[in-house]
Amino acid sequence: MAMVELESTWSFERIYDEFKTPIYNYIYHLVGNREQADDLTQDTFLKAFKALPKMDASLKLSAWLYRIATNTAYDALRRRKLIAWLPWQDLDHEPADVESADPQETIETTELVRTALRQMPPTYRAALLLYTQQGFTYAEIAQTLNIAESGVKMYLSRARQSFREQYHAQETGVPRPIKGASR
Repeated sequence: MAMVELESTWSFERIYDEFKTPIYNYIYHLVGNREQADDLTQDTFLKAFKALPKMDASLKLSAWLYRIATNTAYDALRRRKLIAWLPWQDLDHEPADVESADPQETIETTELVRTALRQMPPTYRAALLLYTQQGFTYAEIAQTLNIAESGVKMYLSRARQSFREQYHAQETGVPRPIKGASR
C-alpha cells in the first residue's frame, strides 16, 4: 500500500474509496466475523471523518486510519472478550502449490493456524499482521499500536516465536510449556 500524505485535495470520499477494503480486511483478520468487521469499518471511518478536519496536513493518513481501526477493533474485542484470528496467506507452512495440494491437508493447516493465532497476545498479532499483511514500516506500526519504534522489532520477534510455539504445539498435540516452568 502506498504511503499517502494528507493533502487538501483529498476528499473524505476519496480516502474512503482508497482505504475501505484494506481497513475492512485488517479488521476482519482481527475480529474474525464479517458482519462485525463491516460495522467496525464503518465506525472507523465515522471516527476518521469527525477527526479529519482537526488533523495536521503532514498526517500519515494510512497509519492514522489503521490506528483508529486497531483501537476500534480492540474495543469491540474487549467487549466480547473473545479474540478470533484468521490465518494470513504467506505462511511457511502453507503448501507451495495450493491448487494441487490435498484439500484436507490445507483445511487442517488452516485450522492449526487459526488455533495458534488465538493463543497469541493481541498486540503481537496486530504487529505481525500490520507487518506481513499491510507492509507497514516499523515507524508506522509503532504509530498505529502506540508503542515506541524501538519496541516494534521486539513485538515482531515475540509474535513470531509465540506463533511458532503455538503452531508446533497444535501440530504435535504437545501442549506448550508454561513460561518460567522447568522443562
